This record gives sequence, C-alpha cells and structure tokens, in this order.
Amino acid sequence: MTELLIVSKPRGRIFKWIGGGVYKRYKDPVSGSKSDSVGDLLVSGSTFMWYQLSGYPAWVAHTTPDKQNLAVEKVRTLLRRVGSPSGSIRVELWDADGSSKIADIGSRDVSEIDTGGEYYDFYPGSTIQLDPNTTYRVKVWHDGTYDDSNRVDISYYTDVKKYNIDLYLKLFIQGAELELSLDFIYSGTAIKRLQESLSKTNVTITDVRVNGVSVGTSLEKEDDIPQADSYTVTYVYDVDASSYRLSASIQRYLYYNKTSITLDDLDVSEAYLQEIEFGGDGGVLRIDDSPDSDIVGSAGEKIQFTDVLVPFRKLEWISGGGEVLILGVE
Repeated sequence: MTELLIVSKPRGRIFKWIGGGVYKRYKDPVSGSKSDSVGDLLVSGSTFMWYQLSGYPAWVAHTTPDKQNLAVEKVRTLLRRVGSPSGSIRVELWDADGSSKIADIGSRDVSEIDTGGEYYDFYPGSTIQLDPNTTYRVKVWHDGTYDDSNRVDISYYTDVKKYNIDLYLKLFIQGAELELSLDFIYSGTAIKRLQESLSKTNVTITDVRVNGVSVGTSLEKEDDIPQADSYTVTYVYDVDASSYRLSASIQRYLYYNKTSITLDDLDVSEAYLQEIEFGGDGGVLRIDDSPDSDIVGSAGEKIQFTDVLVPFRKLEWISGGGEVLILGVE
C-alpha cells in the first residue's frame, strides 16, 4: 500500500506599508483666482499757468467708474507758495453741484509748500467710500491770511480750462471671498490633508474655511481637516489698494501617520522585510520591539534585503518614516 502525503504550498503576498508620518501627493492641484483694478481720475493738459488759490477756491469734477467698493486713496495737486502766507491748504470732497460737503480729504500747512512749485498728496484720515458711476467735486482752498505778495498758487491747465487736481481711487473691500471646490475620493488608511500655495498682491487674508470650518489664516498640510469626499476651501480677504490679485492652488495629500504594523494587521502567519525606503527626514525602524534590531537610514536612503531573510512580528517607526515592502506568507 502506498501512502500519499499532500502538502499545500504557502501563498506569499507583497505588501507596501507607508507610515511614520509620510505625506504623499494625491492627484493634481486645483487652482482659482480673483483680481480687479480701478483707474485714477486725472486732469491732463498740454499747457498750464499759475492761478492764485488764496481767496479763490479751486474745483474739479470727477466721475467714478462703474465699479463697486471704491474709496478715495488720495488727491494730488500742483502748488507753489509766494511770500509768507499763513494757515493751511485744505482738500475736501463735495457732491456733484458743490452744494454739500461729503468729507475732508486732508490738509497741509502753507509753510510746507515749495516756492518753486511741487506736487503734493493729500490723504484722508479715514476711509471715504464712493458710489459707482457718480460725479463728485474736489475742492482745494486756502484757509488763512494772504495778500497779493503772500499767497498760494495752484496749477491751471489753460487748454482744457481745469485745475490740476487729480483724484486717486482704491478698491475698499472687506470680507470678499475666493472659493475653490475639489473632490477627494479615497478609501485607504491614510488621512486626507490639504496644502495651499498662494500668490497675492494688496490682499490681506482674514480667514480660511474648509467645508465651513475655520483653520486660521492659512491652510497647511499639517492642519487637521474634516474627512470628506469633497471640499470647499474659502478664502476671506480684505483689499485697500487701487488694484489687487489673489491666486490660490490647493494640493491634496495623503498622510500616513500609523507608526507600527504587526502580523495581525497584515493577516499573515509570517512576514519578511524586502525593502525600506526612508522618507525626507530619514528615520529609525525597530523590529520586534528590540532596540538592538533598529535599522537607521538617512533621508531618501533605500535598503534592500535580497540575500537574507529578515523575519518580523512587528515593525515600528521610532522616528521619521518611510515606505516598507513586506513579503507576507499566509
């Protein structure tokens, strides 16, 4: 009688375990932007002469563009001082027909005015908001003592018959929003994270919200975020300038933060190291809770186990992290 012994060959599988705090890019980034600008309301001409401002206020009308959220940035005018008058030069904003003053824009002591003639800027002490497509008049006048030999003059364009009084505008925006939407369909063991890349000019970020939850004024891949299949990232910002631009790009990341793995986790009876690739900070990988078996690697270093079997029951990242190829036997 012949006895047959039937032996089944154990099945082996290759696993890749990423752990210890490793970030992996997931898909391409999603981008969006917003921008705007306003033109300055300038008077121009080819020839000019000096006109006595003292005793004779100067007026120039300006009509704003059809844009929302406008404000006065400054008024610039060409002035000169003759002799030694006293008092100050005042700049004001009035309605279209000059019947009602809206706001004071600024003032300057006449002693500061150059005798040879210079451009001077007058800045409002607080925000003066303007309506779109609306005509305003700017008034410049001398509040003080003067005579023909002690006065202040203003530049007057003779060919266009207007005073050299220029109104500079800025966008005054509070709580504007730039919104980016992206999907993040993933069902593995890693944690979903997001990382921003911003380019901004004349923009102040006041809040960043991920699916309605504030994460502060920036979004970094280290920030905890809700785990979801889709995200809306909202940038809340202010503008206080004549132009602005805000561009945002969001990169999706998978964050592998598990620091240890065992035979039970792998659901195998035996496991062997095949390869270790250390992450950007290097690290220390410990085998079976034994410090004597620590494997130390530098940033990006790769160690392969091709000529020797290195069995383990447990792997643990003591520091750093990386990717480990494992041969598991059922």
